[in-house]
Amino acid sequence: MMPIVAISMSDSDLDQLELLQNEGRFSNRSEVVRHAVQKLMSEHRTLEQAEGAVTAVFTALYHNRGQGNEVSAVQHEFREHLTATVHAHTRDGNCTEVMIVDADADIVRAFFKRLRSQKKVLKVDVNLIGGGK
Repeated sequence: MMPIVAISMSDSDLDQLELLQNEGRFSNRSEVVRHAVQKLMSEHRTLEQAEGAVTAVFTALYHNRGQGNEVSAVQHEFREHLTATVHAHTRDGNCTEVMIVDADADIVRAFFKRLRSQKKVLKVDVNLIGGGK
């Protein structure tokens, strides 16, 4: 028997969850959420198990509204490890930033956690493309 966990989400996220259920042919919403959590755990393990010098590509989606740019502040904090950045605007008025980081795995993990913790950041994806374990 599995424990029951209640989660809160916006109506639009619930609509997307139900779309994933239907298009992915999942038997119920819980199955979709379990699959998503397993994927997130796999990505987390990959990043946590990396060792030594690695090259990582980060893609961040964040709100462009309001004052200040937390993503830029994080980039400046880790500037010696950034080898390239590309900034673009999305159709819905948000921003996307693609960043290549070349550093020790501990620094790559720290960069990821700092980016993800910013208020305006909606999503951060990371792919290790070189080095590591």
